[in-house]
Parts: sequence; structure tokens; C-alpha cells
Amino acid sequence: MGENGVVADNRNASLGDMVRSILVIGALLFGLAGLGYWFQVKPDDKVDAVDYVTAVKAARGDALFDVLAPASLPKGWKATTVRYESGARGHWHLGVMTDKGEYIGLEQSGIGTQRAIENFAPGTNAKGNTTVDGQSWQLRQSKRGETTLVREDGDITIIVTGTASLAVIKDYAASLSGN
Repeated sequence: MGENGVVADNRNASLGDMVRSILVIGALLFGLAGLGYWFQVKPDDKVDAVDYVTAVKAARGDALFDVLAPASLPKGWKATTVRYESGARGHWHLGVMTDKGEYIGLEQSGIGTQRAIENFAPGTNAKGNTTVDGQSWQLRQSKRGETTLVREDGDITIIVTGTASLAVIKDYAASLSGN
């Protein structure tokens, strides 16, 4: 008999006691996981499309350079961002999402090639040249897997960059036409 008249049970825990403890702990963890799943914040992976055709028309009416854009996008693709800044050092941006969820961005800018690369394709390294629709483009790639094509057209630098494969980016670059 121990202190205060209580009988102490010094035997080791039985296998049954351990199994019951594991089941209780497992049930608690399962319950917490269920609550976490139920109350988690789920990002809306739906990306809204923008009307790039109207933006292209407006930019072409104002720009001091030949604004490039595809006449239409392949089935399942959508334009997600469009921006235009006027002036001699103006800027045109068109961002699209492919049917496979890959991003491709088109940048046209009069800020100079090196600065345009720093602004719109940071972390990319020159990997040689490639030809798209008869025109030579500098090929650049990043360690994150992004592919970038760069070309100068007079004072304007054209950059096509994204997470899509080189073949898809080249096809997109070939689809670009101006005024």
C-alpha cells in the first residue's frame, strides 16, 4: 500500500493499453486534419480573361512603335493581363495563359535591351540564338525553368517570356503581328 492508503500499480502497460492510446491519438489527429481540410482557404485558381483585342486597337492608335499581338489565341488560351504606356519610351505588355496553365508574357519597350531584360526577364542567361519565322531572337533561360526570347526592332526591345516550353513560346512569337 502506498501513501494515503492508495494501492500503487507498478506493472508495465499492456499491449492493449498501448493500442488504445494509439487509437485515441490517431482519432484526435484525424479529427484535426479533417477540421483543417474543412476550414482551409482554397485559392481561386480561376483566372479571369481580359479583352486584349480592344486594348491592342487602342494601343495601336496611339503608340509610336508597331504594337505586336496575336490575331487570335489558340483554343483554351486566354489573355490575363494587358498594359500600355504611351510615349517615345513606351511599353506594351500582353500576358496570356495557355490551355495547360503555362504563362507567356509579351513585352515591348523603348527602354533599351539590357534594361528591358533586367525588368522583364530577370535571372535569365543568354543561351545563344534561335530563329522564329525567319527572324533571329536571342534565347535566354532561367534556373527556374523560364524561357525567354529577345529581339530588337529599331529602338524597341521585344521580349517573349514564360513558363511554357520553347516550342510553344516560339509558336506564340511567330503568331505576333503588328499594325
